[in-house]
Amino acid sequence: MKSNKSWLMVLAAVAAFASAQTVSAASAQSRYTVTDLGTLPGLANSYVWLQTLNNRGHVAAYASNEADPNALGGVSSYLWKGPGDIDLLPGFPDSTLTVAFGLNDRDQVVGASGPAPDGNYYAVLWNRGMIYNLGALVGDISSEAFLVNNAGLAVGDSWNEDLGILSAVYWYHGKIFQLPPLNDGGASIAFGVNDWSQIVGQSGDFEHFHTVLWSLVPKPSVVDLGTLGGDSSSPSAINNGGQIVGNAQTASGDWHSALWDKSGITDLENFGDDPFGSAWAINNCGQIVGFSGVDFSDITTAHALLWENGSMINLQTQIPTDSGWVLRQALGINDRGQIAGFGLHNGEIRAFLLTPVDAQP
Repeated sequence: MKSNKSWLMVLAAVAAFASAQTVSAASAQSRYTVTDLGTLPGLANSYVWLQTLNNRGHVAAYASNEADPNALGGVSSYLWKGPGDIDLLPGFPDSTLTVAFGLNDRDQVVGASGPAPDGNYYAVLWNRGMIYNLGALVGDISSEAFLVNNAGLAVGDSWNEDLGILSAVYWYHGKIFQLPPLNDGGASIAFGVNDWSQIVGQSGDFEHFHTVLWSLVPKPSVVDLGTLGGDSSSPSAINNGGQIVGNAQTASGDWHSALWDKSGITDLENFGDDPFGSAWAINNCGQIVGFSGVDFSDITTAHALLWENGSMINLQTQIPTDSGWVLRQALGINDRGQIAGFGLHNGEIRAFLLTPVDAQP
């Protein structure tokens, strides 16, 4: 376990590194400025995941030496509040993985850390610099939390190794609750929640799964939202208007970005001939961000995308041409229109924040 002195030394190094971050000025033709969110000392790359950008413009990011955003070994996380203003998110004592998945407007962060003192990995909540173990269902050995709403309700999953069951859960006021799966069986995961406590996730077996919507009132219930003609679909986020984004399989087997709303499911399509796409976040204005490319982990050919007013926009065309950035995945958007994601900055993998030029202070 690190002493207070060693944590202070790490934080000092983080602050020094953060002060060297760069902001690319916008040209007359560009829509956004780009801010490099840096990384942590000793770790080469930085990423963001799910909805880790809040309406204050703060970003929860994670850093590692892996060139795959989904390879989470040796990961550490931090809360970026601005250039030179970074809070390290502590893990359990002797943990080797501490990853931030979700962030609310109160700067509460959720994710996972481990191993814990009992040797397992658990969902955690960070609040005001402290880490709290959210725990797992009775008999389960691990859990992870993907998002927390502004009321403090967090969602995620809990894993029972003996039974081979992955259960969607939510945590509220220090207690954990299981969400019902489709057809009373199979695996389920909760990925997103809005401020009305509507929860989205996926349910099915480990090969075929559907996007589902859980409601908690008057009692927990689950609704199947379907696919784009293929076997499976998966959501990423839900806004306060009940609009849901994610991706879904088509009849041909490709994965397309998708939007679910009162009219049903809409194919947002992918960029060019990309076979895989996913919409990852939607703000309360209906703006959607995501990416398309070769697959889920693509950092070499993927296109960071924005959907608004019925159109798809390649975000690479919206930043200064001399910025040194190649934007790969756009994964979060707030109500101010700021966008978080990651890409290549002068050849290095970095998390970024795009800020609309007309929103500059």
